[in-house]
Formats: sequence, C-alpha cells, structure tokens
Amino acid sequence: MPTIPSANGRFFVITDCVPQVQAAATAAAGGGTLAGLTSTNLAELSFPKGAFTDVQACDTPQAGPTAWFGTFNGGVPERSVYAIDLTTGQVFNDNSRRAAAFSRFVLAEAK
Repeated sequence: MPTIPSANGRFFVITDCVPQVQAAATAAAGGGTLAGLTSTNLAELSFPKGAFTDVQACDTPQAGPTAWFGTFNGGVPERSVYAIDLTTGQVFNDNSRRAAAFSRFVLAEAK
C-alpha cells in the first residue's frame, strides 16, 4: 500500500483512494490509526516539497490531494466527517451522507 510520510514521521498518507467508511480499516492495514488532529499538532503536518506531485488525486469536489482523518480537537460534529487538503492544511467537514459518494486518501498517525 503506497504511503507518503510527513516530514517528522508522526503522520503518513495512504494514497489509495477509499470511501470514508473504509478509512479507519485502511489506516490500520497501513500500520497506523486514523489521525486525530488538534489545533496544535496541525502545525506538525507537513510533507516534503513535491510529495504529491506524481500521485493521482482521488475523484473529489476539491482540487488537489485530500485525505480523511478521524477527529479534530477531540471530536467530530454529529452526522459529519473530517477531511483535510494536504497541500494547504485546510480542515473541512462534510455531511457524512454526502461524503459517502467521495473517495480520498487516508491520513494516518503512526502507532
């Protein structure tokens, strides 16, 4: 399973395009857990320059590589799921029903 590690090795992206319902299992299969981001550790989320240049982006409404992750500041709004734009670091949440139609990469945290 293809992965791209963050600069500090704490996080990694699994570049298989999966629906949100498979994100946690994909993170586990890759040897990690679905990432739990906070306002503090979000600053640690950086990847080497050009890390996503040769990676085919998933079919999503956002431009560029995006990834599912687990929680932000310890929670997730009811009936929604979190994703992040890996090039800008912008965190966004989608309605879980709407998000079920999308596939994205998986942002995992090393165990």
